[in-house]
Amino acid sequence: MSFDADVIIVGGGLSGLSAGITAVREGLNVILLERGEYSGAKNVSGGRMYVHALKRLIPDALERAPLERPITKETFEIFCDKNRKLTFSFEEKDKKNSFSVLRSKFDRWLASEAENLGLLISYSTLVLNAYREGEGITLETNRGTLKAPLIIDASGVTSIVFRLLGLRRFTPDKWMLGVKEIIKTDVNLPENEGEVRTIVGAIKGVKGGGFVYTNKDTLSVGMAVTFDSLPKSEFPAKDLVEAFRERIGIEGEILEYSAHAIPYYGFKNLPPLYDKNLIAVGDSAGFLINDGFTIRGMDLAIGSGMIAGLAAKKIVESRNFSNTEVYYEMLKDSFVLKHLELAYNRFELINSPSTLSTYPEILCNVLSDMFTVEENRDTLINDVLYRLKEKGIPLSQAVRDLWKAVK
Repeated sequence: MSFDADVIIVGGGLSGLSAGITAVREGLNVILLERGEYSGAKNVSGGRMYVHALKRLIPDALERAPLERPITKETFEIFCDKNRKLTFSFEEKDKKNSFSVLRSKFDRWLASEAENLGLLISYSTLVLNAYREGEGITLETNRGTLKAPLIIDASGVTSIVFRLLGLRRFTPDKWMLGVKEIIKTDVNLPENEGEVRTIVGAIKGVKGGGFVYTNKDTLSVGMAVTFDSLPKSEFPAKDLVEAFRERIGIEGEILEYSAHAIPYYGFKNLPPLYDKNLIAVGDSAGFLINDGFTIRGMDLAIGSGMIAGLAAKKIVESRNFSNTEVYYEMLKDSFVLKHLELAYNRFELINSPSTLSTYPEILCNVLSDMFTVEENRDTLINDVLYRLKEKGIPLSQAVRDLWKAVK
């Protein structure tokens, strides 16, 4: 059976482009299919990238890539109710571990880097069907039929190829809704500084949180909340980000609005990552970390894409295209699965109903008591114990939850 390429990649985001760049460097014949008019046209990322993986992919990327601002300040805001809020910040100037990005700009740049290396990208190409044929997989698209012995599914959370082959089933508790606005406003920071605000409890009822990222001359403002909590939200999904922006007091011209689904699996709940002739990367593999302190997907996308490109080389050389487990073995040795596993305890903790609602309320009550001076005053430990008992949480459970948070 004749094939159109050694590898076909479906999806031209970070994971697909990273896989394509790596596979081309390894000497493979690769075709990448992107449904947008250009890479980044369909992206709705919140806009923060931890750049360690990018520097491995393109060593001089920090000098050439269209990054916005280095993140030098982390601010966390917890709304207890409309009158009480806990805020704390950590600032580290001259740090360049992560940057705010506008993905429509960044992905387009990365695609041009890939094309300069020889990656063939077919834009405005939709995969309509996929089926196994002979020794490979056939993809039916709006531009014709393509066949390859190895497919890398980088199509995002819907993982189109896995789904068309009957290898994925989706449930609302494994997805989050990401909504975002780009706001034109004055950013009162020096050029080499940027801030991320992580905000919890601003919108009642939903499980998740909001974010504000400073770009060069705009703000990325948005929320990521679980699908199964949306019916409990005080606002309908279509009004979510608008209500959030108004509640945190950000004004300005709305330049862009977007919404899409993002994965919410956690390490122990990951979907199938590989099958015969097939590999999943990035969001298609469910690679997202949300541990309450950091929300990461971009570095995992780049890292898994690079591993997929290297694995593709081994698979092609072996001529055993059903043995894609080599990809999983390489993932286990990488930061991708190791970091997902490290984050799982905190991921599990923030999914507990008490973590994002009850505990913040207890903390605010204790702080309110601390800063209220009256004739009757108790010790801090007694106050904590009283507030825990008031919410029906045994001290032993609180200690276990605290251990999970730092473990």
